[in-house]
Amino acid sequence: MNKYNEQYYIVFNKYNEDTLYLKPLKSSMLRNYGGKKLDFGIPLFFENSYKEKDLKSGFNRPIKKAHMNASYPIVDNEIKSAFENIENESFQLYPSVIIDDTGNYHDDFWLFNVFVNLDCLNLDKCKILEFNNDDSRHSIVKYHLCEIKLDLIKEKDRLVFKPKHSDVGHIIIHESILEVFIKFNADTLNFIKISDWEMGLQFIN
Repeated sequence: MNKYNEQYYIVFNKYNEDTLYLKPLKSSMLRNYGGKKLDFGIPLFFENSYKEKDLKSGFNRPIKKAHMNASYPIVDNEIKSAFENIENESFQLYPSVIIDDTGNYHDDFWLFNVFVNLDCLNLDKCKILEFNNDDSRHSIVKYHLCEIKLDLIKEKDRLVFKPKHSDVGHIIIHESILEVFIKFNADTLNFIKISDWEMGLQFIN
């Protein structure tokens, strides 16, 4: 058994009718978070992707303790404060604001900004669609973490990461980080263990 496939989880939205799908404002999108480390200053701003539709129908998607923007978790101050020393050379928690449908600013959120991908996969054991040696990124159907590579990295430097060579860029967290989400009942997120996950499983409740 691969110990790391049992210790790490991919983070997804929990999909239901209340799911809040966040998109960045244009000014935030242009800052290329996820591609670089951001200097602290102006926060990132996010809003409901279905704002116009929801306003017309009178539907309200609740803002809770944790949400997702694409593959990036966004957590509130309480969850963020429970994390200790999880930032590293490839990951930072960055100040963020969620703007609700009535224009109110919720400024107590933090984005998981993972800006360098970690070389952590055993590609020979991953399940990959149409593998090509010439490709730097692959459509991975099932991950297999490499014990040899991860053994060489201190645990504190691999608590949160994105895997190199994947064309999706999932955020992967250590089980100790999962425990914090569970402690604060982050019921808007879905966590699937690496050993259990295959592409598409995140959409099955």
